[in-house]
Amino acid sequence: MKKLLTALVLTLSTAALAQTDTTHNTQAQEQNQKNDTTRVKTGLDATEVGPAIEDKAKEAAAAVGLDTNKDGTFKTDKAFSVTGTLKGEAKEGITLARQGLPDADLDVRDQTKVMLDGKKVAVKDIPEGAQVRAKFQLEGEETVAVEINATSPKGAKKSNK
Repeated sequence: MKKLLTALVLTLSTAALAQTDTTHNTQAQEQNQKNDTTRVKTGLDATEVGPAIEDKAKEAAAAVGLDTNKDGTFKTDKAFSVTGTLKGEAKEGITLARQGLPDADLDVRDQTKVMLDGKKVAVKDIPEGAQVRAKFQLEGEETVAVEINATSPKGAKKSNK
């Protein structure tokens, strides 16, 4: 008999809880309907806004010479300039020591025009201590060399690499 009473109590309490949940859900639906009428309709969908913001950001970056497109990085007319002395060996990139300023690190790509004493060379052929004038572009967070014009340091020996 106790088992029967326990089962009956559990059944009735579950039914009561279920009825309370449906009442609560109805109240939540009514509140949502009230909120919908007080919301301001802008006529814009959020899925339309994101791409438009991205397009405007690209236009603004292009207007100030920043290139977000990797194909357009090597445009010298919108490049920035930097001068300094080559610090260390040049491998994938170069580091320029600048007097009174922090060192400048530039990535060197296959498209980078590299000149040493007026002759086209590979970046690894530029000797340490060479005076360098470089043009660069910003590609995201990377600083990419567009052109490198180096002058051999005085007394530097020509290397046969």
